[in-house]
Amino acid sequence: MTTPLQSITEANRASWNQIAPARHGQPADFFKSGGLVLEDFEQELAGDVRGKRILQLACSCGDEVLSWANLGATATGIDISEVAIQLAQQKATAAGIDADFRQADMYDLPPDLTNLDLIYLSWGAICWAPDLNLLAQSLTTCLSSGGSILIADHHPIWEVLAVRNENHLTVTADYFGRTIPRPHIDDAKLPVGARGTDDPPPFTAFIWPTSDVVMALLTAGLRLDTFTESPAPDLYPTLGPTASHLPAYYVIKATKP
Repeated sequence: MTTPLQSITEANRASWNQIAPARHGQPADFFKSGGLVLEDFEQELAGDVRGKRILQLACSCGDEVLSWANLGATATGIDISEVAIQLAQQKATAAGIDADFRQADMYDLPPDLTNLDLIYLSWGAICWAPDLNLLAQSLTTCLSSGGSILIADHHPIWEVLAVRNENHLTVTADYFGRTIPRPHIDDAKLPVGARGTDDPPPFTAFIWPTSDVVMALLTAGLRLDTFTESPAPDLYPTLGPTASHLPAYYVIKATKP
C-alpha cells in the first residue's frame, strides 16, 4: 500500500524529471579545472574534507557534489529524479571526476551510506521534507561518531513572502504550515526549470520554521554547533535598502557526539 509520504514523493519525482534537463548548473569544464560552487562559509564550516565521506541530499545537477570531490572528499549525491542523476553522472564523467550519483529518496537511502563524515543539504532541500523529525533521525543513524549535518537553505521567511510591487510584500503561505502542503508556490520560489514557464509542473512543498529544523536535529541526538540567519537582498527585488532587513537564508551545523 502506498503511504501518503510515498504519494507526495512520487508526484514530485515526476515533476523533477520533467524539469531536470533545464537545470544545467556549471559545465563540466568548470569542474575539470578545479572549480567550486560552494560558498566560503560552507567550506569553512565543513573544515578539511580530504578523504572524508560526504553525502548530499537532493543533489540535482551535481554541482556541489563535484565541488566536494574537487576538495578531496569521497562525495556521493542522491536525488529523487533519475533524470537529474543521469545528467549529473554524465557531467562527472566529462569532467573526469570520481563522484557517486544515485537515484534515491532521502527517506530511503541505500544501506551502504553509513559512517558518513558529513551530510549536506543546500538551497531548497528542507522544503521537500514532509516529516522533519523522521528525516533528522534517519540521517543521524547514517553519521559516524563526530560526523555532522550541514544545512544551508532558503529561510522560511523568504518562502512565505513575495515581492509584488516596488516596496510591497505579500504573504503567500503560512510560516507555521509544517506538515500542511503549500497550497501555492510563488513563481519566484519555483525550482529553476519551472520558474517563469507558462505551465509549470505541480510540486508539493512544505514550510518548516527554523526553530523546528533546529529542534529536529537536537531531538535526534545531535549537538548544535552553528545556527545563523542572514540577508540576501537580491532575493527581495525592488525592496531597495530594506531588503537587507529581512532574512533570506539560514545555516545550521550539528554534530553527532
